[in-house]
Order: sequence, then structure tokens, then C-alpha cells
Amino acid sequence: MTNTTVRIDGMGCAHCVEAVRRELALLPGVRVDSVSIGEAQVSFDEKTASRQDVEGAIRKAGYTPVPE
Repeated sequence: MTNTTVRIDGMGCAHCVEAVRRELALLPGVRVDSVSIGEAQVSFDEKTASRQDVEGAIRKAGYTPVPE
């Protein structure tokens, strides 16, 4: 498992946090450790998911992941 923190632009409320958490939770092989305004901490199994998948889910939720 790879643990990572992704900074996120555009979040400002509890709805934003829930939207990101929901999209991340749908990804196979991804465990959502925490989501707060401006960041998500996740763990993922490299065999089934990648950081790009995580960033894609954040974009799908309507927010912008900040590059490492």
C-alpha cells in the first residue's frame, strides 16, 4: 500500500469534503484515510490503483488536485 496526501484546490465547505470522499471511496484498491478542506489522505494498492486514479476522482468530484 502506498500512503499519500493530495492537496486540493477549490474546496471550501463540508459538501466539498463529502463529494471528494465519496468519489475516492468508489475507487477499487483505494482506502480513504481522511478528507478535509484542501487535502485528502489516502492509501492505495499499486496493483489496482495509482495516484493518477486518485487525482482523477478528485477532478470528477469537481476539484483540482495540486501536483506533488
